[in-house]
Amino acid sequence: MSIALSTLVLFFLLVPGILFRRFYYSEEFSKEYFKETFFGVFISTILPSLFFHFLWYFIVKIFGQQVDLFVLGDIVSQQPSSISFQNLQDNSIKILFYNLTMFVVAGAGGYWLKKIVRKEKWDRLYKFFRFQNSWHYILKGEFFDFPRADITLDEDTVEDIEFVFVDAIIEINGVSYLYDGILVDYELNGNNGLETISLTNAQRRKLDDDSIISKKGKKKDNSKKYYPIGGHIIVLKYCELKNLNFTYLTLDDDGDSLTPRLVE
Repeated sequence: MSIALSTLVLFFLLVPGILFRRFYYSEEFSKEYFKETFFGVFISTILPSLFFHFLWYFIVKIFGQQVDLFVLGDIVSQQPSSISFQNLQDNSIKILFYNLTMFVVAGAGGYWLKKIVRKEKWDRLYKFFRFQNSWHYILKGEFFDFPRADITLDEDTVEDIEFVFVDAIIEINGVSYLYDGILVDYELNGNNGLETISLTNAQRRKLDDDSIISKKGKKKDNSKKYYPIGGHIIVLKYCELKNLNFTYLTLDDDGDSLTPRLVE
């Protein structure tokens, strides 16, 4: 058998695992799909592929069909017979339906497994299920649920967090500025590191223009020293940031208005 044909057959056998992984590592965790080494991807792909092939091997028997492993073995041999290829041609519709249903279920299985892991908070409670996008857990406040977290929420839950207020220090021409605003979104680079962070209702001031503390220990208002930044969002590059501070807030409804407060 030619190397091209053997590679094609191997790839075809691994498609269920590829689809399972691709839909499991989706949305905010999609970059994790591309991060692993080739060997790591191969191992984490071949295991679910074997599972789905094993499962479908017995499922088709319920419908009175049979997977002929001898035909598959003959095709991948050095001298495949024409009878095996004729068998494939005669049963092409069945083979196509067999694989398409398996591919669809494999992709849906990865997607819904991720949904279950996220809904049941297994990725927060058990490190085994933890996704490698650590910035997601920080920016969304989900790290509060980590068993090893030193900061816990006693009165509120992570789901009570309505918005995240961000303070970022950026140095421009030797002058440090404090930017703050409400978190909108973020982007990761190829190594799952933070690439950019987007803020709305942003404003800035020089870091030196800090609040003055009176002799009585009261903090004087310095809101006039802030410069409001127009526009819908401002995008800050992580490589230009010196420090980041996150404040997680919820909204209390007092009947007439909503009042923000720190989650506790």
